[in-house]
Amino acid sequence: MRHNMKKKNKNKSLVSQTIHMFVIQSALLGIVIVTYICVSYYTVLENMQTSSRNLLQLYGKELENKLENADMLLERLIYKNNDYDMLQSEKESERYYASIEIKKIIQEQITYDQYVDAVVIGDSTYGSCLDYENSDMAYQEREDLRQYALERAKEGSAKAEWMIVRIGLQNYVSKMYVWQGRSAGIFISVDHFMDNVTKKNLQKIFILLKDEQQKVWGGCGKQEFTCEIGKELQATPQSLGVYKNDYTLADGKLQLSAYVSKSQVVGQIRWNMILVLFVILILAGFSVFFINFLRREMLAPMGHMQRSMEQMQTGNREYRITKEFESNEFIVLKDAFNRLMDEIMKLKIQSYEKQIDLQETELKCIKLQIRPHFFLNAMTTISSLSQQGKNKEIESYISALSKNIRYMFRAGLHTVSLQEEVTHVENYFEMQELKYPGCVFYYIDINPEVREWKIPQMIIHTIIENEYKYAVNINQMLTILIKASKADVNGEEMLYVEVEDDGAGYPKEVLQFFENQENTISKTGERVGLKSVKRMMELMYEREGLFTISNIEPHGCKNTFRIPAHAVQEMKEQKQIKMD
Repeated sequence: MRHNMKKKNKNKSLVSQTIHMFVIQSALLGIVIVTYICVSYYTVLENMQTSSRNLLQLYGKELENKLENADMLLERLIYKNNDYDMLQSEKESERYYASIEIKKIIQEQITYDQYVDAVVIGDSTYGSCLDYENSDMAYQEREDLRQYALERAKEGSAKAEWMIVRIGLQNYVSKMYVWQGRSAGIFISVDHFMDNVTKKNLQKIFILLKDEQQKVWGGCGKQEFTCEIGKELQATPQSLGVYKNDYTLADGKLQLSAYVSKSQVVGQIRWNMILVLFVILILAGFSVFFINFLRREMLAPMGHMQRSMEQMQTGNREYRITKEFESNEFIVLKDAFNRLMDEIMKLKIQSYEKQIDLQETELKCIKLQIRPHFFLNAMTTISSLSQQGKNKEIESYISALSKNIRYMFRAGLHTVSLQEEVTHVENYFEMQELKYPGCVFYYIDINPEVREWKIPQMIIHTIIENEYKYAVNINQMLTILIKASKADVNGEEMLYVEVEDDGAGYPKEVLQFFENQENTISKTGERVGLKSVKRMMELMYEREGLFTISNIEPHGCKNTFRIPAHAVQEMKEQKQIKMD
């Protein structure tokens, strides 16, 4: 019970509860931090993705306007333009004047569309080429464009569509009409094509220009990774640590891909995280200060008080609290505890003195109950032999009786060896054989290793007395078996003694009287020996259930002793009484 109480107190100790609360507080604080970071991260990510989509839409629209203006220029040159048709005239003068007019149209258009690098018209019939180029274009670049236009004119006809082509050392966004041996194309370098006002706002995203085959031809914005011009981008956005948005141009022939780096997202919430971490560090520092204060001013004194209580529970009545406390509350508790311990010691000493007196008195009474029980049986036997005129048997009986009296009259209730008890039990059998010749057969089976085991004096002797008083019949032989051996009872090594007979067994009322918890004697005085032995075992070993009686099948009774190795209460053995 004391152990369970101690365990329960530990489970509800203030120290453990405080630690648990601090752990829960730290866990909740950690959850708040993680939640804040996650919410901030995904909020910033969503905002940046939305911003990148909007910028990409705006940027894409501007590029679409460039392509539309370039389309309008080509259509104006080609469709319903007699000068364009005159480029294939047989008269050189007509071709000359037509080329001048067309060049004027190109100059007028390019004045408003300065991003166009070149417009080239080639004729495969006469091998002539008409072009207008940006003043910054090198001579070799111009020759490369003329050569390209003439080669396309030789194709005869081809579908006109926007594409990215590499001519010489430059990459161009180009669209060319090829029909009846003539070609008319517009060329915008990739750098000029992607260079516009919106580009200045692309500080947090990276935009790539790709063709229909997903080959990369140019880029702008904050570059977060490397890519090779003219080749496909092999890595996935996940492996690059970026988020991707796409925008198509020129009916899907061109594509813009905007990438937002995860590091940009982290950078956006960095300062917020620093501020939150600063607040958390302040809270953590205060928590550590508060825990130290709580431990010093409350937990440590309470722990010391708890250990003092445990010392008292273990039986250390001399323990007193000597530690000096700073708070008034614990000073009052300390003084109260010490005064309480002093008072308990006084009461305990008085209680022990009364208890010892009562137990000694009770043991003496039990002893006085057992001894008369034996003498009454002996007097009855001598009286019976005298009535039968068996003087020699009376003399032998008195001789055997004197041996038992010497054994019985050792003052005080104490323990003797099992061997000594059994020796006097055998002497008692010899004495009773004179009264009941041939009526009892007994067998004693004792394990040699338990012969020196200490048992209370007269316990087996008293049982055998009861056998002769209530179970022996001169008309029928009674068999008595005495067994003794060591046994393990709930992890404790005990001496296991059994006394059995094959008689009629105990009456029902005797069993009920024996199981009665009250230490009373029956009104008739019968079976007082059994009740006295039971109570003596309880007092000497301070536990119950060491002596039990029961009936066995088909008939007979069994008396069982479970005797611990050492008695708790034992009276000192006095000198033997000399009986001559």
